[in-house]
Amino acid sequence: MSETPLPQTARAMPADTPHERADADDTRTRKRATGSDRRPVSLSAGQSAVLPPAQLTEDDLAFVSALRVVGLAQELVNDELARAARHVRSSLPAVRRIELLRAYYEDDEDPLAAQRRRATDRWFLYRAEDELNASQLLARLLDIVPELAGTDLERVGGPSGTLVLRAGDDVCALEDEREDESGSASVSVCDLVRAINVLLDRRLVRARLVGLIGDGVREAYLGLPSLTAAISLSSADYLAAIDAEALLDLTGW
Repeated sequence: MSETPLPQTARAMPADTPHERADADDTRTRKRATGSDRRPVSLSAGQSAVLPPAQLTEDDLAFVSALRVVGLAQELVNDELARAARHVRSSLPAVRRIELLRAYYEDDEDPLAAQRRRATDRWFLYRAEDELNASQLLARLLDIVPELAGTDLERVGGPSGTLVLRAGDDVCALEDEREDESGSASVSVCDLVRAINVLLDRRLVRARLVGLIGDGVREAYLGLPSLTAAISLSSADYLAAIDAEALLDLTGW
């Protein structure tokens, strides 16, 4: 089989990010999206009220507690929690969670601590406005999975062949590649994360990347140590994967 490098024009597509629910008791109907509905959806004016900083809600505190129980965000307490809270202004729970973690993992006041936290918890934040191509997106993801250093995107079987993620002799096909309006190849962030998780499994790395519920323009991922930890966060309605089956599909545990 012939192999050709991934064209540099290939662009990354964010995975589906559900609208915030007006009623917290509504039944969740989010499913893995396909086709054009995988594009980011911008928050419209009036969806999010601006709250005074440093006022964490019970949901915020429960979220932080749930992360700490599964071994994440271990320094997000006391003064650090108060500092991060100053960056939380939205009234929407999913937005608030991302704002809180972004302040914690991307602390401009202490870049060394921020770098250590990102590496320890495998934090990755994708913004639709970044407009990364697939190769650039992969390079950023590899920063938090050093076990897969040297992994690359290849096309197997000629110019129209299958797009794969290769780490040495280990290969995983990308499942949702498509062409955008310009004819360039596109892959979703979620599918690239899924392929990375497959390769982590083949390298006998127990940790997997899982996504939090997005806010329409951003996707946040963290590294979890086990399916049990992931299910506990999913059950609390913090993860994009809505049940164990979706988690297994994403993580390969």
